[in-house]
Amino acid sequence: MKIMCNITGKILAALSLSVMMSVSAQAAGTTYVNIAAFHKVNASYAYEAAVFGKFSDFIAEMEKGSEIMFLNHTAGVKANDVITFNASVLRDGAGADFDDNGVNCSFSYKVEGEGDQAAYNIGGLCHLLVNTGGKQQKVKVVIPSADLPDTSQGVDVWAMIYEDKATGTAFYANVTRD
Repeated sequence: MKIMCNITGKILAALSLSVMMSVSAQAAGTTYVNIAAFHKVNASYAYEAAVFGKFSDFIAEMEKGSEIMFLNHTAGVKANDVITFNASVLRDGAGADFDDNGVNCSFSYKVEGEGDQAAYNIGGLCHLLVNTGGKQQKVKVVIPSADLPDTSQGVDVWAMIYEDKATGTAFYANVTRD
């Protein structure tokens, strides 16, 4: 019985420690990096350098002349992480052609400073498969390091981090913390 009490005590101590660590981690908050890419469907549409408003306002603005290629919402991101993702649709076209569309991206995420004084930054490399008017394009896009707005500072904004004018593709991003 005494051995059982010791074991039970150790289990309760371990559980208490794990709960305290979990609460401590939650108190520090979670950082989310949001990245989206759009492809023009209206040649006269001009991408804005920044789009203000809630997420629905952002999407509504972008739908005026482009269509979404991908939206990536990555949780629990820490300084010096690399964010990778692939979003593609691969299909046979007429004859021996392909009608592929998609992206394959790797982004490097950096943080300078701490708390409300932190500055967030992202840059990376994306390979685009773009099919426009029956013409297949394979494009390598180098996205230079760009500062990201922190929406937890009270302003909902998506910043354009890169535009590839040749393919009509634009990349937007922001950071959210809770």
